Amino acid sequence: MKGVEIIQDTSKKPRYAIIDLNILQDLFDDFFGALMASGQTKGVDFLRDEKGNIVKARIDLNIHQKTFDKFFSELIVKEIDSPITITPDLSRASREEKLNRLVLAARSFIGTPYKPAGDSVLGTDCSGFSFMCFKEIGVSLPRTSRDQASIGKRVDASELQVGDLVFYATGSDPNRISHVGLIVKGGGRGVARMIHASSSRGVIEDDPFSSYYAPRFISATRVV
Repeated sequence: MKGVEIIQDTSKKPRYAIIDLNILQDLFDDFFGALMASGQTKGVDFLRDEKGNIVKARIDLNIHQKTFDKFFSELIVKEIDSPITITPDLSRASREEKLNRLVLAARSFIGTPYKPAGDSVLGTDCSGFSFMCFKEIGVSLPRTSRDQASIGKRVDASELQVGDLVFYATGSDPNRISHVGLIVKGGGRGVARMIHASSSRGVIEDDPFSSYYAPRFISATRVV
């Protein structure tokens, strides 16, 4: 099927599905949205081209075979004859599509080392990470966490949604914003999850209201 490559294991069973996002972006957005809703996004990796753009997704079929079949089997059965030309236009994409791509971008950076003032796959700081993620969906953020906190709509900590930015005072001044994270699972305390660039661990998924971050929380905003 055009846009999907199936990789087999040594026993000839399907192991991975490689999705070309230039061809099947809309369908993948639906698939990934279903995974986000269930909280089961482990097993999806993202591949970049030489310019650093996300171009493909690799799905672990040992984990996501059932969901993969639900969204992609119809195309496989039809054995599409004509070329599919889907070119995502993020400026006109729905909010849900943008948020799916935002989370996709955030997860693709997990494991990136921390680098002060960095904003690349080679190393990034907290605001560089959020800057890069929003850039992937065509949104230009300010470069520092304090400036990022000044844009968007202020939201309550108990009503966080995917795509919201959360801000903290992690420095010596308890009133000065010095850290930012990106919410990838909505909800309040004990439910929400964020991805951020930790100075000690690099880009990781974390609890935005952990024992460390809860007392340092300052505000949250919604940009998209």
